[in-house]
Amino acid sequence: MSTDITLIRPPAYSIGIMGAQRVPYLGIAYIAAAARAAGFEVDVIDMCGEEIDHTEITHSKYVAYGMPFSALRKRLKPARVIGFTCMFSQEWIFNRELIAYVHKLSPESIIVAGGEHISAIPDFCFKDSPELDICVIGEGEEVFAQIVKRIEKDENWLDIPGIVYRERSKGSIHHNPKARRVSEIDKIPFPAWDLFPIDNYLSRNLNYHIQRGRTIPMLASRGCPYKCTFCSNTNMWGNPWQTRNPKLIVDEMEKHINQYGVNNFVFSDLTAVVQKSKIEDFCNEILNRRFNITWQLPTLRVESLDREVLALMYKAGCRELDFAIESASQKVLSMVQKRNDPKQIVSIIKDSLFVGINTSVNMIIGLPGERVWDFLKSYLLVIKMAYIGLQEVNVFPFVPYPGSKLFKEFVERGKIETCDNYFLSLFAYANLSSACSWSETFGPKTLRFLRLLIMVSFYSIMLVTHPRRIIQLITNTLRGISTTKLEGVLKRVVKNLTASSFQKEKCAKKDI
Repeated sequence: MSTDITLIRPPAYSIGIMGAQRVPYLGIAYIAAAARAAGFEVDVIDMCGEEIDHTEITHSKYVAYGMPFSALRKRLKPARVIGFTCMFSQEWIFNRELIAYVHKLSPESIIVAGGEHISAIPDFCFKDSPELDICVIGEGEEVFAQIVKRIEKDENWLDIPGIVYRERSKGSIHHNPKARRVSEIDKIPFPAWDLFPIDNYLSRNLNYHIQRGRTIPMLASRGCPYKCTFCSNTNMWGNPWQTRNPKLIVDEMEKHINQYGVNNFVFSDLTAVVQKSKIEDFCNEILNRRFNITWQLPTLRVESLDREVLALMYKAGCRELDFAIESASQKVLSMVQKRNDPKQIVSIIKDSLFVGINTSVNMIIGLPGERVWDFLKSYLLVIKMAYIGLQEVNVFPFVPYPGSKLFKEFVERGKIETCDNYFLSLFAYANLSSACSWSETFGPKTLRFLRLLIMVSFYSIMLVTHPRRIIQLITNTLRGISTTKLEGVLKRVVKNLTASSFQKEKCAKKDI
């Protein structure tokens, strides 16, 4: 039995003790919905979700979560077009191997790839993956549907905006003009979760943030109006910030509640709150429908927030907020074009805690221009927030991520060579046992120490000054549940250590 389109979401990968984020991907679910709305039969192979509890060791030390490649021999149907989502650059070498494997199984299919990594460095992807035919750059819904329509009609697709393609006869790579942003985002179909093994995620309460039950990811907006030099947003989305109609957002939530029994939502927006009126309309729409749900917002800015708005958000079900502080040094923030006021964020964090919202902050160490004094400012700010009751802190060593302005500058200066070692080094952002450094001040070992120093100091002070949280941490860890990110991390650590130990034991038995 053949199909028009097959879309493949690769397994999830991790190294070290932190474990992988086994979560449903929004991007490919949107692509599937758009292709189906255009009249095509779509088969989605969610390799992570379909065998969600399967693990194996790859490349001697990385843990792969999900379907093994060999299972595709039976699972893959013949298709005119096979599309891959390639989101995270640290997983590129595994995605590259998957593309090559699938091409051998279905050599007549046209291979299309999209996502953040592909959009960032398409020329390199073509060079590194000779099986690739087309790269979709940026938003993919309209572009991918156009590609498939032309292919199905045996029409020329070489002039479609928003793609980079390989001319097989000559072996040359061609860049078409960028596609325009999707202007009417309210007309984009809801993600096609019915094509995914979504209950495998829901029944395990898997999501990026705090586990609060059956959770599904959503987008309330697209793009970001800011131009931080360490972020790939401008390359992927462009800077216009577009928000969906609050009523339609809540319509989607209601659909998931009725269809999948969802009771928690995680928003994956790049910048969740820009206009105060939008978040107020959204909250009031939820309250008017009397939903008994919770929801979480990441990468939050504070310009449109105050205690009154936060109280309304809590009343409507908001229980977690992430604040992207990055650094307490105004000099460092200015150097990376981060328009942020750490003092204002601390004030909003106090208001968030007052109304009962769980809060966390993201910090980046080793940013260009950061010196010892700049780090100390960040460290002291984190300590202050531990005393006032902040629940979580996330500390990441800076990495020049593909698609960002800093990445391009580092490549031009010869500080980065796009190769397997570089991509694998990006795992360091979530690997507490190692770090890479692009800092003029701090080496890898120093960054690793400083990262651990911030986290150990923060959690020690936070738990000592709020002793009830110690009991909660121990109790929830033993029960296998998580109501904070720290508890979620501990749960993933246990899962990852168990997976690694099992696979090593299995390999040892084979060698006997």
